[in-house]
Amino acid sequence: MVIKGKVKKSIRKQIRHQGFAEVDLTLDQIQKLHLINDDRGMDRENERFWKLVRAIRDHGYASSDPLRIFYLDDSFVLVDGGHRLTAARKVAEEWLSNLFREKVNYISCLVTEGPLQDVSDNDDRSLSA
Repeated sequence: MVIKGKVKKSIRKQIRHQGFAEVDLTLDQIQKLHLINDDRGMDRENERFWKLVRAIRDHGYASSDPLRIFYLDDSFVLVDGGHRLTAARKVAEEWLSNLFREKVNYISCLVTEGPLQDVSDNDDRSLSA
């Protein structure tokens, strides 16, 4: 689902009704979430990161594998997809890469309540080691 309007409010509403939110967001909308743990840096030695950058430059961003985000204590925490997000941001900023066709349109995100929420709601549950 593509969100138009207030991003945080729309996501929280979906989580309340469904227990999760599956949304397609632009990079600007993701920026408005103020994600915690969202920047993996652009280390020249990180071959995985640079492979992602080259793939996005060549083929555009493929949203088949959504970013995994936890909604926890009124914050949004990125738990899976940090390298993809950082690579998408890098390519989106490159004027020449986007000259004929925008390489990053929407990024799929799966937002769920964080695991700490589950533990606090079930205090009588025993946690095994």
